[in-house]
Amino acid sequence: MIGNYRIIAFMTCRIQDRENHELIYALCKKLSEINCRLFVYNCSSIYNCSSHIDDTINENDPQTSVYEMFDASFTDAVIVDSDHIGNLSVCSKIVNRALGMKLPVISLGERFDGCINIEYEHQAGIADIVNHLAEVHGISDFHMIAGSKGNGFSEKRIKTFKDTLEKRGIPFDYSMVSYGDFWSDPAVAAAEKLLNEGRLPQAFVCANDHMAIAVSLFLQNQGISVPGDVAVTGFDCIDTIFSSSPTITSACINNRLISEKICCILSDIFKSGMREGSVRLFPEAVFNESCGCKCLNKRDLSALFNEQTNQFYRFQDENIKLSEIAARIPQCSDFEEIAYIMREDDLMYAMCCLIRQEYTDDSVNPETDSLCDSDGGLFVLYDSDMIDYKKTLGEKFSPYYMPKTDIIPTLDYYLNDGRSLIFTSLDYLGVSLGYVCFHFGDHSTGNYYKIPQTVNMLNNALGGFINQRHKHYLLKRIERMSGTDALTELYNRRGFCTEYDRLLETTGDAPLTVIMCDLDGLKIINDTFGHDEGDNAIHTVARALKDVCPKNAICTRFGGDEMIAVYPHRENDPDIRLLFCEYLDRYNAGSGKPYTVAASLGIYVTSRGEQPDFEELVKRSDSLMYEEKKRRKAAR
Repeated sequence: MIGNYRIIAFMTCRIQDRENHELIYALCKKLSEINCRLFVYNCSSIYNCSSHIDDTINENDPQTSVYEMFDASFTDAVIVDSDHIGNLSVCSKIVNRALGMKLPVISLGERFDGCINIEYEHQAGIADIVNHLAEVHGISDFHMIAGSKGNGFSEKRIKTFKDTLEKRGIPFDYSMVSYGDFWSDPAVAAAEKLLNEGRLPQAFVCANDHMAIAVSLFLQNQGISVPGDVAVTGFDCIDTIFSSSPTITSACINNRLISEKICCILSDIFKSGMREGSVRLFPEAVFNESCGCKCLNKRDLSALFNEQTNQFYRFQDENIKLSEIAARIPQCSDFEEIAYIMREDDLMYAMCCLIRQEYTDDSVNPETDSLCDSDGGLFVLYDSDMIDYKKTLGEKFSPYYMPKTDIIPTLDYYLNDGRSLIFTSLDYLGVSLGYVCFHFGDHSTGNYYKIPQTVNMLNNALGGFINQRHKHYLLKRIERMSGTDALTELYNRRGFCTEYDRLLETTGDAPLTVIMCDLDGLKIINDTFGHDEGDNAIHTVARALKDVCPKNAICTRFGGDEMIAVYPHRENDPDIRLLFCEYLDRYNAGSGKPYTVAASLGIYVTSRGEQPDFEELVKRSDSLMYEEKKRRKAAR
């Protein structure tokens, strides 16, 4: 639960399909009656496959990471819309994860052990239609235009078609079946082939409405009357069947019935703890003009055409704007700029976008998923409602970090408002970046159509932006590496000269402090203890030099054990030589090494206006070091 509400996780795919989001809308309304709220976890696209066909999508595809977002700490039940997801390995993974969390699971369409299975008897709708055509309209010559060959749904409907005919004493053979791949053109091609062969049946039984409408139009264009010469039926009960001419006979399982059944099951779960069982739901046939019946729900064709035309042009317009946004985002200088570009055209409303915290670090490569198990928080890149609210106050929205446990900003408000939350994952080149959450306040088909195009745009645009940041980081790192000594991490000669020129530009005539450092006894350490220990001694002296110098000092290793540091001279500088010796004393006391790291240090200050080049610095430093070593020998 979250607050006073039980949370129901609904796993689905292609929420942009009308039958899908209409089910979610109906379910959301029913769930509010039992004090529940719906969290929808959606893949924009996934390939369907049946139990006897190899999966055509990897269960670890980054899109499916959205199905792992539900958590037992706030989820009360899980609904797996296996009928729409289709991929059984993906569905099994969701079911097993939920059962492992001791959560009750409802499966829609497929049977899984340990679950409450709502089984859709789609094929019964085919039987009802065939029986109706035979009994009411006296038809005995049938041809079925099925979906895709090998598709589980299609093959079940073919079997029902065959069994129903045989029960009626009508001989069946597979010449009575064509495949239309669930699309208009292949269905029309199948009907045309039969017409050319002189095998036109009395009735076409199509596996979905799109094919039925297309076949009906084709036949009428050929001068064949529907239903006078040939009856045509479909399946799914899409809106268009009620405005086509003639209206199309079809069948479907009503979304209202599904949502009511789910809510009844959930009530039983919460009251009695029920965890397993089966419920069968049957489609309802809708008999229309295409089989010879009257249509009781005919709709105005011009109104539907106008609605679909508006949706088409809206889609085109939004696609152009989203493409423009996608081109601008990778060029942004920071995340805040991205947020305001996204909100500019009022396209991305009622949504927030959250990316994994690690991808705000430009050193992280967005093309690898090495940090996919990171426990880091989330980065709220975009929140349309908060941007609008801040604008009314005359303030600017700034992206910010948020704990994963918060899920989305202002969650309580949306729960109290009765909204369902729709989560879709963000991914780039196969790597999960985060997710988008949509929280529409009303049920508008256009909102749901927009989800995949918005998410696809963000996948490419944000992935490109993060990738650009990482490339700039790599270029800077390469530039640093080309000017840095690998052992000591001090500048090499090339890097020192570049930084020294910049220093001279900023200091002008001001004097400089120059420090020469030379490791003592390197040959003895190398010969006695090995070159690895010699490298350790060099590295230790380099750390000491960098530590005691000011942060703006330019430190370089220009020889085997010779180093120079240069920085703007300061009055009342601390005793660098003393600090240096103390650093090495501390190291030697705790290193456990069988040798002592020591070094000679020479220091001088340039005159005002003096700007020696690198060669002059080395020459003076050599002279200074010679004097320093003589002094130290004399002092022993």
